[in-house]
Amino acid sequence: MQIAIDARYIREKPSGIGTYVQALVDRLPDLAPRDGFLLWAHPLASRPLSGAANVRDTVVRPGPNSPLPVWFPQRYAPFDAVDLFHSPHNMLPRGLPCPAVVTVHDVMAIERPELHLQGLERLAKRTYYPGAVWRALRGAARIIAPTRDAADRIRALEPSAGGRLRVILEAADPVFRPAADAGTARRRAAGLTGSDAPYLLVVGANSATKRHVDAVTALAAVPRPWRLVLLQRQGASRRLAALATRIGVDDRITWIPRVTRDEVVILMQGAGALVQPSVYEGFGLPIVEAMACGCPVVASDIPVFREVTGGAALFAAPADADSLARTLRRAVTSDALRADLAAAGLGRAGQLSWDRCARETLDVYREAVDGDRRLAERSA
Repeated sequence: MQIAIDARYIREKPSGIGTYVQALVDRLPDLAPRDGFLLWAHPLASRPLSGAANVRDTVVRPGPNSPLPVWFPQRYAPFDAVDLFHSPHNMLPRGLPCPAVVTVHDVMAIERPELHLQGLERLAKRTYYPGAVWRALRGAARIIAPTRDAADRIRALEPSAGGRLRVILEAADPVFRPAADAGTARRRAAGLTGSDAPYLLVVGANSATKRHVDAVTALAAVPRPWRLVLLQRQGASRRLAALATRIGVDDRITWIPRVTRDEVVILMQGAGALVQPSVYEGFGLPIVEAMACGCPVVASDIPVFREVTGGAALFAAPADADSLARTLRRAVTSDALRADLAAAGLGRAGQLSWDRCARETLDVYREAVDGDRRLAERSA
Protein backbone atom coordinates (compact mmCIF):
# COMPACT_ATOMS: atom_id res chain seq x y z
CA MET A 1 0.00 0.00 0.00
CA GLN A 2 0.87 3.64 -0.43
CA ILE A 3 -0.51 5.48 2.60
CA ALA A 4 -0.79 9.24 3.06
CA ILE A 5 -1.06 10.47 6.66
CA ASP A 6 -1.87 14.03 7.67
CA ALA A 7 0.92 14.60 10.21
CA ARG A 8 0.60 18.38 10.52
CA TYR A 9 -0.09 18.15 14.25
CA ILE A 10 3.59 17.19 14.69
CA ARG A 11 5.22 20.54 15.37
CA GLU A 12 6.80 22.63 18.13
CA LYS A 13 3.40 23.18 19.81
CA PRO A 14 2.50 20.19 22.03
CA SER A 15 -0.94 18.59 21.82
CA GLY A 16 -2.63 15.29 22.48
CA ILE A 17 -3.32 14.72 18.79
CA GLY A 18 0.30 15.56 18.01
CA THR A 19 1.43 12.92 20.49
CA TYR A 20 -0.92 10.39 18.86
CA VAL A 21 0.31 11.13 15.33
CA GLN A 22 3.96 11.05 16.42
CA ALA A 23 3.44 7.64 18.00
CA LEU A 24 2.09 6.29 14.70
CA VAL A 25 4.82 7.91 12.60
CA ASP A 26 7.47 6.42 14.88
CA ARG A 27 6.09 2.88 14.53
CA LEU A 28 4.10 2.28 11.33
CA PRO A 29 7.00 2.37 8.81
CA ASP A 30 8.88 -0.39 10.68
CA LEU A 31 5.71 -2.47 11.03
CA ALA A 32 5.04 -2.26 7.29
CA PRO A 33 8.43 -2.06 5.52
CA ARG A 34 6.92 -3.07 2.17
CA ASP A 35 4.38 -0.25 2.28
CA GLY A 36 5.11 3.39 1.48
CA PHE A 37 4.14 6.36 3.63
CA LEU A 38 3.63 9.97 2.54
CA LEU A 39 3.43 12.34 5.51
CA TRP A 40 1.82 15.74 5.32
CA ALA A 41 4.24 17.95 7.25
CA HIS A 42 3.55 21.25 9.03
CA PRO A 43 5.86 24.02 7.77
CA LEU A 44 7.16 24.55 11.34
CA ALA A 45 7.93 20.86 11.91
CA SER A 46 11.49 19.54 12.02
CA ARG A 47 12.06 17.47 8.92
CA PRO A 48 12.30 14.72 7.97
CA LEU A 49 9.43 13.51 10.13
CA SER A 50 10.82 9.98 9.89
CA GLY A 51 14.18 8.53 8.96
CA ALA A 52 12.65 5.29 7.65
CA ALA A 53 13.49 4.38 4.06
CA ASN A 54 9.83 3.86 3.13
CA VAL A 55 8.75 7.34 4.24
CA ARG A 56 8.72 10.67 2.44
CA ASP A 57 7.07 13.90 3.50
CA THR A 58 5.60 16.92 1.80
CA VAL A 59 4.92 20.32 3.36
CA VAL A 60 1.25 21.31 3.42
CA ARG A 61 1.37 24.97 4.34
CA PRO A 62 -2.08 25.64 5.80
CA GLY A 63 -2.38 24.44 9.38
CA PRO A 64 -4.20 21.22 10.27
CA ASN A 65 -7.39 23.11 11.16
CA SER A 66 -7.43 25.28 8.05
CA PRO A 67 -10.45 24.76 5.78
CA LEU A 68 -8.39 24.94 2.58
CA PRO A 69 -6.96 21.37 2.53
CA VAL A 70 -10.38 20.17 3.73
CA TRP A 71 -12.08 21.75 0.74
CA PHE A 72 -9.32 21.29 -1.85
CA PRO A 73 -6.99 18.49 -0.66
CA GLN A 74 -5.56 17.67 -4.10
CA ARG A 75 -4.46 21.26 -4.53
CA TYR A 76 -2.15 21.03 -1.51
CA ALA A 77 -0.72 17.49 -1.60
CA PRO A 78 -0.10 14.79 -4.22
CA PHE A 79 -2.40 11.79 -4.40
CA ASP A 80 -0.73 9.95 -7.28
CA ALA A 81 -0.65 6.21 -6.47
CA VAL A 82 -1.99 6.84 -2.93
CA ASP A 83 -4.12 3.86 -1.88
CA LEU A 84 -5.32 5.27 1.45
CA PHE A 85 -5.49 8.58 3.28
CA HIS A 86 -5.50 8.80 7.09
CA SER A 87 -6.88 11.93 8.71
CA PRO A 88 -5.97 11.65 12.41
CA HIS A 89 -7.95 14.68 13.61
CA ASN A 90 -11.70 14.26 13.10
CA MET A 91 -12.15 15.76 9.65
CA LEU A 92 -12.58 14.11 6.25
CA PRO A 93 -11.54 16.28 3.29
CA ARG A 94 -13.80 16.54 0.26
CA GLY A 95 -13.32 14.76 -3.04
CA LEU A 96 -10.53 12.33 -2.11
CA PRO A 97 -9.56 9.95 -4.93
CA CYS A 98 -8.93 7.08 -2.49
CA PRO A 99 -10.56 5.55 0.59
CA ALA A 100 -9.94 7.26 3.91
CA VAL A 101 -9.51 6.34 7.55
CA VAL A 102 -10.42 9.08 10.01
CA THR A 103 -9.58 9.06 13.70
CA VAL A 104 -12.51 10.76 15.39
CA HIS A 105 -11.25 11.62 18.85
CA ASP A 106 -14.57 13.16 19.85
CA VAL A 107 -17.74 14.62 18.39
CA MET A 108 -17.81 17.65 20.66
CA ALA A 109 -18.22 20.03 17.72
CA ILE A 110 -21.57 18.37 16.97
CA GLU A 111 -22.75 17.31 20.44
CA ARG A 112 -21.51 20.20 22.57
CA PRO A 113 -20.54 23.09 20.26
CA GLU A 114 -20.61 25.51 23.21
CA LEU A 115 -17.65 23.62 24.69
CA HIS A 116 -15.70 22.99 21.52
CA LEU A 117 -14.22 26.40 20.82
CA GLN A 118 -14.52 29.95 22.04
CA GLY A 119 -14.44 33.41 20.49
CA LEU A 120 -13.30 34.11 16.94
CA GLU A 121 -11.96 30.59 16.41
CA ARG A 122 -15.42 29.16 17.08
CA LEU A 123 -17.03 31.60 14.65
CA ALA A 124 -14.52 30.70 11.93
CA LYS A 125 -14.55 26.92 12.35
CA ARG A 126 -18.31 26.51 12.57
CA THR A 127 -18.46 27.30 8.83
CA TYR A 128 -16.65 24.09 7.90
CA TYR A 129 -15.56 21.98 10.89
CA PRO A 130 -18.85 20.29 11.87
CA GLY A 131 -19.51 19.48 8.21
CA ALA A 132 -16.08 17.86 7.88
CA VAL A 133 -16.78 15.74 10.99
CA TRP A 134 -20.16 14.69 9.62
CA ARG A 135 -18.42 13.80 6.33
CA ALA A 136 -16.08 11.54 8.29
CA LEU A 137 -18.94 9.82 10.13
CA ARG A 138 -20.82 9.19 6.90
CA GLY A 139 -18.11 8.72 4.31
CA ALA A 140 -14.89 7.34 5.83
CA ALA A 141 -14.07 3.76 4.87
CA ARG A 142 -13.12 3.17 8.49
CA ILE A 143 -13.40 5.30 11.63
CA ILE A 144 -11.00 4.90 14.55
CA ALA A 145 -12.33 5.93 17.96
CA PRO A 146 -9.97 6.11 20.97
CA THR A 147 -12.51 4.68 23.45
CA ARG A 148 -15.76 2.72 23.54
CA ASP A 149 -17.42 5.83 24.92
CA ALA A 150 -16.37 7.86 21.87
CA ALA A 151 -17.55 5.04 19.60
CA ASP A 152 -20.94 4.96 21.33
CA ARG A 153 -21.34 8.70 20.80
CA ILE A 154 -20.50 8.30 17.11
CA ARG A 155 -23.05 5.48 16.68
CA ALA A 156 -25.72 7.54 18.42
CA LEU A 157 -25.18 10.39 15.96
CA GLU A 158 -24.67 8.28 12.83
CA PRO A 159 -25.92 4.66 13.12
CA SER A 160 -24.51 3.82 9.68
CA ALA A 161 -21.00 4.27 11.10
CA GLY A 162 -21.33 1.22 13.36
CA GLY A 163 -19.89 -1.35 10.96
CA ARG A 164 -16.99 0.94 10.05
CA LEU A 165 -15.97 1.78 13.62
CA ARG A 166 -12.89 0.38 15.32
CA VAL A 167 -11.86 1.23 18.89
CA ILE A 168 -8.10 1.59 19.36
CA LEU A 169 -6.92 2.77 22.78
CA GLU A 170 -4.08 5.25 23.11
CA ALA A 171 -1.17 5.00 25.56
CA ALA A 172 1.67 6.78 27.32
CA ASP A 173 5.09 7.10 25.74
CA PRO A 174 7.80 5.06 27.53
CA VAL A 175 9.37 8.32 28.74
CA PHE A 176 6.47 8.54 31.21
CA ARG A 177 7.61 6.24 34.03
CA PRO A 178 7.99 6.34 37.82
CA ALA A 179 10.92 8.24 39.26
CA ALA A 180 13.94 6.16 40.16
CA ASP A 181 14.19 8.14 43.41
CA ALA A 182 11.19 9.96 44.92
CA GLY A 183 13.31 12.52 46.77
CA THR A 184 15.20 13.49 43.65
CA ALA A 185 11.92 13.78 41.72
CA ARG A 186 10.49 16.15 44.33
CA ARG A 187 13.61 18.34 44.24
CA ARG A 188 13.55 18.51 40.44
CA ALA A 189 9.84 19.35 40.50
CA ALA A 190 10.46 22.08 43.07
CA GLY A 191 12.91 23.65 40.64
CA LEU A 192 10.12 23.93 38.08
CA THR A 193 7.32 25.04 40.42
CA GLY A 194 9.39 27.36 42.60
CA SER A 195 8.30 25.68 45.83
CA ASP A 196 9.02 22.48 47.73
CA ALA A 197 5.42 22.32 49.03
CA PRO A 198 3.30 19.35 47.93
CA TYR A 199 1.14 20.12 44.92
CA LEU A 200 -1.74 18.98 42.74
CA LEU A 201 -1.18 19.14 38.99
CA VAL A 202 -3.56 20.16 36.19
CA VAL A 203 -2.41 19.62 32.58
CA GLY A 204 -4.14 20.83 29.44
CA ALA A 205 -5.42 23.79 27.49
CA ASN A 206 -7.39 26.35 29.46
CA SER A 207 -10.69 25.69 27.65
CA ALA A 208 -14.34 25.43 28.63
CA THR A 209 -14.40 21.64 28.53
CA LYS A 210 -11.37 21.25 30.85
CA ARG A 211 -13.08 23.07 33.74
CA HIS A 212 -9.91 24.49 35.28
CA VAL A 213 -12.22 26.85 37.12
CA ASP A 214 -13.36 23.90 39.28
CA ALA A 215 -9.77 23.01 40.20
CA VAL A 216 -9.02 26.59 41.25
CA THR A 217 -12.27 26.86 43.22
CA ALA A 218 -11.71 23.50 44.94
CA LEU A 219 -8.23 24.52 46.07
CA ALA A 220 -9.78 26.83 48.71
CA ALA A 221 -11.00 23.72 50.58
CA VAL A 222 -7.69 21.85 50.32
CA PRO A 223 -5.53 22.26 53.45
CA ARG A 224 -2.21 24.06 53.34
CA PRO A 225 0.61 23.58 52.47
CA TRP A 226 -0.84 21.94 49.34
CA ARG A 227 -0.60 24.02 46.20
CA LEU A 228 -2.00 23.84 42.66
CA VAL A 229 0.23 23.80 39.58
CA LEU A 230 -1.52 24.52 36.30
CA LEU A 231 0.40 23.53 33.18
CA GLN A 232 -1.61 25.29 30.50
CA ARG A 233 -0.66 25.75 26.87
CA GLN A 234 -2.66 28.97 26.79
CA GLY A 235 -1.50 30.28 30.15
CA ALA A 236 -3.63 31.74 32.90
CA SER A 237 -6.65 33.64 31.65
CA ARG A 238 -7.46 36.94 33.34
CA ARG A 239 -10.77 35.49 34.49
CA LEU A 240 -9.16 32.45 36.10
CA ALA A 241 -6.45 34.52 37.77
CA ALA A 242 -9.09 36.97 39.05
CA LEU A 243 -11.04 34.06 40.55
CA ALA A 244 -7.93 32.83 42.36
CA THR A 245 -7.39 36.30 43.84
CA ARG A 246 -11.04 36.70 44.82
CA ILE A 247 -11.19 33.42 46.78
CA GLY A 248 -7.76 33.94 48.33
CA VAL A 249 -5.75 31.13 46.72
CA ASP A 250 -3.59 33.12 44.29
CA ASP A 251 -0.56 32.70 46.57
CA ARG A 252 -0.98 28.90 46.35
CA ILE A 253 -1.08 28.62 42.54
CA THR A 254 1.77 28.28 40.07
CA TRP A 255 0.95 28.97 36.42
CA ILE A 256 3.30 27.30 33.93
CA PRO A 257 2.59 28.10 30.26
CA ARG A 258 4.87 25.62 28.51
CA VAL A 259 7.58 23.09 29.35
CA THR A 260 9.41 20.30 27.53
CA ARG A 261 8.09 16.77 27.56
CA ASP A 262 10.82 15.70 29.97
CA GLU A 263 9.72 18.48 32.33
CA VAL A 264 6.11 17.26 32.10
CA VAL A 265 7.41 13.88 33.28
CA ILE A 266 9.18 15.56 36.22
CA LEU A 267 6.03 17.44 37.20
CA MET A 268 3.96 14.24 37.08
CA GLN A 269 6.54 12.26 39.05
CA GLY A 270 6.59 14.91 41.77
CA ALA A 271 2.85 15.61 42.00
CA GLY A 272 0.61 14.42 44.81
CA ALA A 273 -2.09 13.83 42.20
CA LEU A 274 -3.13 14.79 38.70
CA VAL A 275 -6.48 16.60 38.66
CA GLN A 276 -8.57 16.20 35.50
CA PRO A 277 -11.94 17.92 35.98
CA SER A 278 -13.07 17.85 32.32
CA VAL A 279 -16.74 17.51 31.49
CA TYR A 280 -16.11 16.11 27.98
CA GLU A 281 -13.17 14.20 26.53
CA GLY A 282 -12.51 11.67 23.81
CA PHE A 283 -9.70 10.00 25.74
CA GLY A 284 -7.70 12.10 28.21
CA LEU A 285 -4.06 11.33 27.46
CA PRO A 286 -2.60 13.19 30.50
CA ILE A 287 -4.43 10.72 32.74
CA VAL A 288 -2.61 7.73 31.24
CA GLU A 289 0.72 9.59 31.24
CA ALA A 290 0.28 10.44 34.92
CA MET A 291 -0.65 6.85 35.83
CA ALA A 292 2.44 5.64 33.96
CA CYS A 293 4.52 7.96 36.18
CA GLY A 294 2.99 6.54 39.34
CA CYS A 295 1.01 9.73 39.92
CA PRO A 296 -2.45 9.27 41.51
CA VAL A 297 -5.39 10.58 39.46
CA VAL A 298 -8.46 12.54 40.56
CA ALA A 299 -10.91 12.92 37.68
CA SER A 300 -14.45 13.94 36.92
CA ASP A 301 -16.86 11.02 36.92
CA ILE A 302 -17.62 10.76 33.22
CA PRO A 303 -17.80 7.43 31.33
CA VAL A 304 -14.67 7.99 29.27
CA PHE A 305 -12.52 8.47 32.40
CA ARG A 306 -13.97 5.34 34.01
CA GLU A 307 -12.99 3.48 30.86
CA VAL A 308 -9.51 4.96 30.42
CA THR A 309 -8.49 4.55 34.06
CA GLY A 310 -10.07 1.14 34.50
CA GLY A 311 -11.38 2.51 37.78
CA ALA A 312 -7.85 3.31 39.06
CA ALA A 313 -8.72 6.86 40.12
CA LEU A 314 -10.78 8.90 42.53
CA PHE A 315 -13.85 10.40 40.91
CA ALA A 316 -15.76 13.62 41.56
CA ALA A 317 -19.07 14.76 40.10
CA PRO A 318 -18.45 16.70 36.87
CA ALA A 319 -18.78 20.48 36.93
CA ASP A 320 -19.16 20.35 40.72
CA ALA A 321 -16.39 22.23 42.54
CA ASP A 322 -17.70 21.14 45.96
CA SER A 323 -17.55 17.46 44.99
CA LEU A 324 -14.06 17.97 43.60
CA ALA A 325 -12.98 19.71 46.82
CA ARG A 326 -14.22 16.81 48.95
CA THR A 327 -12.43 14.32 46.70
CA LEU A 328 -9.18 16.28 46.77
CA ARG A 329 -9.30 16.51 50.56
CA ARG A 330 -9.57 12.71 50.68
CA ALA A 331 -6.54 12.39 48.45
CA VAL A 332 -4.24 14.87 50.17
CA THR A 333 -5.01 13.69 53.70
CA SER A 334 -4.21 10.01 53.10
CA ASP A 335 -0.75 8.87 52.07
CA ALA A 336 -2.05 5.28 51.96
CA LEU A 337 -4.86 6.17 49.56
CA ARG A 338 -2.46 7.96 47.21
CA ALA A 339 -0.11 4.98 47.30
CA ASP A 340 -2.96 2.62 46.43
CA LEU A 341 -4.07 4.86 43.57
CA ALA A 342 -0.52 5.09 42.25
CA ALA A 343 -0.12 1.30 42.22
CA ALA A 344 -3.48 0.75 40.54
CA GLY A 345 -2.73 3.42 37.96
CA LEU A 346 0.62 1.88 37.09
CA GLY A 347 -1.10 -1.43 36.49
CA ARG A 348 -3.70 0.16 34.22
CA ALA A 349 -1.15 2.19 32.25
CA GLY A 350 0.85 -1.00 31.69
CA GLN A 351 -2.13 -2.50 29.85
CA LEU A 352 -1.98 0.24 27.19
CA SER A 353 0.61 0.33 24.42
CA TRP A 354 1.46 2.58 21.49
CA ASP A 355 2.98 -0.46 19.76
CA ARG A 356 -0.38 -2.23 19.89
CA CYS A 357 -2.13 0.96 18.81
CA ALA A 358 0.09 1.14 15.71
CA ARG A 359 -0.41 -2.55 14.87
CA GLU A 360 -4.18 -2.24 15.16
CA THR A 361 -4.14 0.96 13.08
CA LEU A 362 -2.24 -0.82 10.32
CA ASP A 363 -4.88 -3.57 10.39
CA VAL A 364 -7.56 -0.91 9.91
CA TYR A 365 -5.67 0.49 6.91
CA ARG A 366 -5.66 -2.94 5.28
CA GLU A 367 -9.36 -3.43 6.04
CA ALA A 368 -10.20 -0.10 4.43
CA VAL A 369 -8.20 -0.76 1.26
CA ASP A 370 -9.36 -4.36 0.90
CA GLY A 371 -12.97 -3.35 1.45
CA ASP A 372 -12.72 -0.64 -1.19
CA ARG A 373 -11.18 -3.07 -3.69
CA ARG A 374 -13.93 -5.65 -3.08
CA LEU A 375 -16.56 -2.95 -3.59
CA ALA A 376 -14.91 -1.90 -6.85
CA GLU A 377 -14.80 -5.52 -8.06
CA ARG A 378 -18.50 -6.01 -7.31
CA SER A 379 -19.35 -2.77 -9.11
CA ALA A 380 -17.36 -3.88 -12.15
